[in-house]
Amino acid sequence: MFGKLKQGGEYDVIVCGCGSAGFTAAVQAARAGANTAVVERYGMPGGIMTVGGNNDVAQFHAYHKQVIAGIGWEFIERLSALGYAPIPDMTVDAPHWKYGIRVNIPAAAYMMDTMLTEAGVALYYGQNAVEVTVSGEGESRRVDGIIISTKDGLVRLGAKTVIDCTGDGDICCWAGAQYELGETLQPGTIRFYPDKRLPDDETVAAIDSELKAAHSDGRLDNEYRFPSSLRDIIASEGCNRNHINDFNAADSDSMTAAEIDGRRAIFALMETLGENARIDNIAPTVAPRETRRILCDHYITCDEYVDAVEHEDDICYSFYPIDLHRAGRQSIKQVFLTHGLVPRIPYSALTVKGFENLLVAGRCASGDRLANSAYRVKASCMAMGQAAGAAAALAARGHGGDIRAVDIADIKRLTADNGAIVPGVNDIHLYE
Repeated sequence: MFGKLKQGGEYDVIVCGCGSAGFTAAVQAARAGANTAVVERYGMPGGIMTVGGNNDVAQFHAYHKQVIAGIGWEFIERLSALGYAPIPDMTVDAPHWKYGIRVNIPAAAYMMDTMLTEAGVALYYGQNAVEVTVSGEGESRRVDGIIISTKDGLVRLGAKTVIDCTGDGDICCWAGAQYELGETLQPGTIRFYPDKRLPDDETVAAIDSELKAAHSDGRLDNEYRFPSSLRDIIASEGCNRNHINDFNAADSDSMTAAEIDGRRAIFALMETLGENARIDNIAPTVAPRETRRILCDHYITCDEYVDAVEHEDDICYSFYPIDLHRAGRQSIKQVFLTHGLVPRIPYSALTVKGFENLLVAGRCASGDRLANSAYRVKASCMAMGQAAGAAAALAARGHGGDIRAVDIADIKRLTADNGAIVPGVNDIHLYE
């Protein structure tokens, strides 16, 4: 079926995708003693944070108290100690977006490399997963291996447990898992890097006038949602300042069209800004906000998320408002959380229906699109990833890979021992 398929390594845990969720999953699994590998399609870890260029990491704190810690927070603290992740004052009242931690992108990728290699994770960078091998039937299927594309051709990696952290749920989809994917999806964003030097006031005023004119006469399509202020563009450093609309990142042809549209949008902005306000670079890809949501044993609804409903198998917290982006300049649908409520993520929202050894963590975890628009953010993905990594390691080393045979108390204990804040275990400070 696969032609000249070579056999690669055999692992306790394979994590596919090394973004925010995949990074913490792999580090946690390896620290728990599991022989762990990461398969990452890009040549660096970090996903949306690094390759996608959205380097704002939110949110670890709620109501001035920390609700997410563990490996993700260790990553932030190690960067901060080196001067590459300034941490805002979390004890002051401010709009929610001001609690994000903007990391330095090359330093963030370096630190992820460092923590992964320190833990002993086998790294398969730039080696895209292209297919899976599945055994069993019905509700007892297993993902036994991942087929990756390498410079030597196709290689199969064997696994006892697999964690899909691809963001788009690719591994689950190829294995035959159920998922949801709406006809209407949130727009994506392409990061751009403007020259940070601000021209004199007269030049700034002239550029702002040209931006407004370009929005009015169609040279700068309003659907791209670019700012009309040079100061805003420079202050934002081009992060999260546009919308690329009407595409599906889980479809290769649609994603290709989006990449072309994103570069077209940035070029139109460059032409509008002129020679006195350069754009020096862009991210190599459009960063999506929404694609597949994999169906797991539990399905997180918007109501239970905003009401912070408790579950017997809660393994981490999440904190961010409902944040559904809409095409062009339509307003973002936001639902802010009632003061004092902190949403929870149950383990059963990560255990993929119909599979004995397949977990999912991060943006493609199980829930409706409104809940997903909140728990998709990086700190929450890091918390889910760490919990999934702990569960996968325990399943592989003690239960033949069976993710449902693992005692929830053991997952909680292991993640708490590795610094995570775990509901019902070490979260007493939230209720003081």
